[in-house]
Amino acid sequence: MQRTYFLGGSSASGFETAFWQEHAQDYGFYLKGGPGTGKSTLMKKIAAAFGEESVSVYHCASDPHSLDAVVLEERGIFIADATAPHESSTPLPFVSGETVDLAEGLHADKLRQSAGEISALYRDNQAAHAQAKKGYGGITAMQDTVAGIGKNALIVEKLTGYAGRLAKRLLPHKSGTERRPTERQCCAVTPQGRLTLLPEEFDLILLRDDALAASQMLLTLLGGHAMRCGEPCEITRSLTQTARPVTHLLLPAQRIAVVSEPAIAPGSTKKPVTTINMQRFYRPELLRQQRELLRFCTKTAVSVEARTVEILADALRIHDELETYYIRALSRPFLDKKAAETVKRILAYAKS
Repeated sequence: MQRTYFLGGSSASGFETAFWQEHAQDYGFYLKGGPGTGKSTLMKKIAAAFGEESVSVYHCASDPHSLDAVVLEERGIFIADATAPHESSTPLPFVSGETVDLAEGLHADKLRQSAGEISALYRDNQAAHAQAKKGYGGITAMQDTVAGIGKNALIVEKLTGYAGRLAKRLLPHKSGTERRPTERQCCAVTPQGRLTLLPEEFDLILLRDDALAASQMLLTLLGGHAMRCGEPCEITRSLTQTARPVTHLLLPAQRIAVVSEPAIAPGSTKKPVTTINMQRFYRPELLRQQRELLRFCTKTAVSVEARTVEILADALRIHDELETYYIRALSRPFLDKKAAETVKRILAYAKS
């Protein structure tokens, strides 16, 4: 069985991910090496080698076709890209993890011959991402305003009561040891637009909510109910709101995904089994007073996001060109050997 996520995503504050924290107890293989050194290729080889097991695959938000991590869930092992912008390393070598340096497979002379072109492309890529960062800031400003208006108009008691009733319908009627929700990034703004990764076999419950606040509060309350009854759940937080509210709640045992509609990718083909209109949980007169501002902020957020996607697509184009220099300088036999060695190390770790 394979599940798919994003490792994290960019925001106005830079790249954000909960991956390292969530997998702090797992044994990690930390991949090092610049663009085009085969990190994603190696991870795809590992995922294929253990394809009969429970595997979680983490895609790159800057390039959804590439991988940032693979987790072998049953073994408690991960293989991850540990270079910028999500740089990390093992605190206890060969106890909590180990480093795999793919830059060792590069022919240095080939790269030095093109040093000027490589440096220029790197600068252009960084400049594009700096522009995208401003775009994330614009989206955040608009969505924060919308959510603030929504929060001021919430009928909290009514929403809290509904959350309790919905939890009784969705969750088993049992008590258990409390377990905190795990953080998994199911949604990101990418060069292909906003993408949402939901399991095909999960039923989708869609929360229709132009003012954002009610759906985000409901998801938080449902997550709390799941935690208290010991039911596993996964949450995704918004990277385009300052408060980082919950926008997706997945209940794996029930095969249910509860998602705020603004967080669903436009044009998504996944049809909801239920759509809940969250307008009933607002004081309508307060929303009417701010109607023009709500419309302006919502429309502007969509426009800024579209422009940010264009910038990300340009950054990816530059990155792909940069990668070609490294791909030409990489020893394929070296990469194949490293992949085989990593598989052996994983198997050896399982026996130790």
